[in-house]
Amino acid sequence: MKPLGHVSGSFGEAFRLSWPITLSLLLNAGYRVNDQYWIRDLGPNAQAALGITSFMLIFNFAFVSLISTGVLARVARYTGAGDDQARRQVVGTGLRAALVWYIVLGAIGHLTTPFWVRLSGGSGETARLATEYLGTIYLVLPLVGFKPLVDSIFLGLGNTVLPMLLGAGAVLLNAVLNPALIYGWWGFPAMGLEGAAWATGISRLAAGVAGLIALGRFYPFRGALRMPFAWTELRRVLRIGAPVAFSTAAYALCFIGVLKTSIEPLGSNVQAGLGVAFNGIESLSYCGLMGPAMAAASLVGRGLGANNPQAARAGGLACLWMSAGFALMTSLVFLFAGESLAAFYADDLEVRRQAALYLSIVAWTQVVTATDSTLQQMMAGAGRTMVMSICNTSGYLIRIPLALWLSGSLGFGAAGVWWALNLSNFLKLGAIFWLFRRLNLFAPKAEAPRQNLTALS
Repeated sequence: MKPLGHVSGSFGEAFRLSWPITLSLLLNAGYRVNDQYWIRDLGPNAQAALGITSFMLIFNFAFVSLISTGVLARVARYTGAGDDQARRQVVGTGLRAALVWYIVLGAIGHLTTPFWVRLSGGSGETARLATEYLGTIYLVLPLVGFKPLVDSIFLGLGNTVLPMLLGAGAVLLNAVLNPALIYGWWGFPAMGLEGAAWATGISRLAAGVAGLIALGRFYPFRGALRMPFAWTELRRVLRIGAPVAFSTAAYALCFIGVLKTSIEPLGSNVQAGLGVAFNGIESLSYCGLMGPAMAAASLVGRGLGANNPQAARAGGLACLWMSAGFALMTSLVFLFAGESLAAFYADDLEVRRQAALYLSIVAWTQVVTATDSTLQQMMAGAGRTMVMSICNTSGYLIRIPLALWLSGSLGFGAAGVWWALNLSNFLKLGAIFWLFRRLNLFAPKAEAPRQNLTALS
């Protein structure tokens, strides 16, 4: 066994999968960037509204990923095993279940939007704008949800280029619709932040429908929706996706807790600075480290499906090195160019200063986040997500009292909140690394005993 040579040989496949995923994620982040850029003329309250709703959008994605994460793992496993019929059944079942789930989720979210805005620390004009934006996002959620589900199917198949191309078209459409619907260009009604939400829904729907057409045209998925609904397969999908969804929801809810208890008392400039730094800047860098991490899920899932754990391990490790390397470069940019980056989104000097402060502190844990994310995606690709979710949730929960202690009791203000995030990231990585080693995902399976042909003859 030559682990280093084997990893080196896996870099080509890891890179082939990673760069389109990274670009796809960047394109998805382009929605946030588009929104953050085009609302700058609406003022700091609008920027603060986007800042506090960012984590509700992540909370929404947790429930969207309930099905898409499991579908990715099952499609990857059946692709590695060469079982086209089982793969087609997973896709047909997942699409029908997702449609019902997204409608229910959107209806509940729309009715409860004011509660979530208050919980996130919104008040006054900021709360009004946030309610306007988030309530519309829930209305269009059934339109938005199919794009990440279709992307997950393609990723399970090992095709990362087509989702990237579809994402590019969607973001271009979003960039055109945003100013038209926010400010009323070209005869459209001026809807403010509500217009940004409608632009997101329309553009993502277009990409999702195009992806479904491509699946039916280029892959053996014709008739998938006419196959019997497989309850057993849905249970498997949910068993994989539920812990990941719970973990993502815990991340969002715990950050909402931080927003309410530690950030709201610091004022709208800190809220706006967080919105600029998180939505407009860190969301882009996160795509760079998550591209290789998500490629690891596909490589591990297909490798284990083909009963080749050595290839699965090598592919995952190659993705880990790529993700950590990108994160290191990101750290340097955050440290030395944070305020210049913030100036692209905000004219207010105090908002820019708060955004730069956030970036200069979270720069110290970008490599930690990359390592943590890749290890988790490797476990998700293997379908081992339950205990991972518990580790994540524990790491997120500690942020609320830690941020309150550092920012309030010790008087470090906003810097204390951001250092609380860093400390929790280190603790969580330790737990995830321990779990990854304990699960031993890549241990060779014991071979079934062979029959004694000589005795039979």
